[in-house]
Amino acid sequence: MSSETPMGLTRRGLLAGIGAVAWTGPARAGGGRRFASLDHGLAQTLIAIDADLSAIAQVPYWDIWTVEPPLPPDVANLGLAREPNMESLARLAPDLILSTPYLEGVRHQLELVAPVESFPIHAVGASPWSNILAATRRLGVLSDRVEAAERLIVETEAELARIRDALSRLRDLPVVPMHFVDSRHVRIYGQNGVIQDTLDRLGLRNGWPGPTNGWGFATAGIERLVEIGDGWVLVFDPVPPDVEASLAGSPLWQGLPFVRADRVRRFPNVLAFGTLPAAARLARLLAAFERDHV
Repeated sequence: MSSETPMGLTRRGLLAGIGAVAWTGPARAGGGRRFASLDHGLAQTLIAIDADLSAIAQVPYWDIWTVEPPLPPDVANLGLAREPNMESLARLAPDLILSTPYLEGVRHQLELVAPVESFPIHAVGASPWSNILAATRRLGVLSDRVEAAERLIVETEAELARIRDALSRLRDLPVVPMHFVDSRHVRIYGQNGVIQDTLDRLGLRNGWPGPTNGWGFATAGIERLVEIGDGWVLVFDPVPPDVEASLAGSPLWQGLPFVRADRVRRFPNVLAFGTLPAAARLARLLAAFERDHV
């Protein structure tokens, strides 16, 4: 179903015998450092600056949750981020493995293969924007792509500024970005996350009045959505398959102000714990949404 569709209508082992692999120095002969990443946000930055990304965790989820930039076809799949396939990782022998504090529990395994660098970007209880910029610059240094990293920062900030200047009607009402967890619960994005940071840079108001956690979201029952009042509610894909049918028969959902006003829409997914490519994607999607629907 496209982003145009109103919601609420009736349709629808480790390492046996693998020892530590030695650090190979700052770069391989004839090419830059080769990276493996357990985090999609770090991976999307590497792709955006044209660094050498050999492998990531959870390849099948890229086109569902991350989307942009496109994943190069030769990037290997390491399996689950918290249970990576260590044999595959050892065979690939990257120069550096990128991780986050959330995955610190597997660091001791990863270090049997290559050095690990962990980037604290999200889940810090504050805006991640400065951490995203710092990580972008650090990845530029590590990949010998310093100029490309700076260019990504400058071009992203310029794109957000251009879109901010072009937006007009979408500022008339608050915007509420969310995912459905199931037919009775939603994850609403607000303060402490890159989605809110992007809304701020576009001059858009978030209509969620409640607090968010350190990751930048709140999990709430749909009965709490009455607190939003009127506004544009943007429901990120993917939506669980039973949700729309359930909402179509829910008097609670049908009575919400934004539903009665026909201001709830399916919306293409954006990586909620992403980096600059996620912010740029969200900004472009919001500009297209205003052009087509507001």
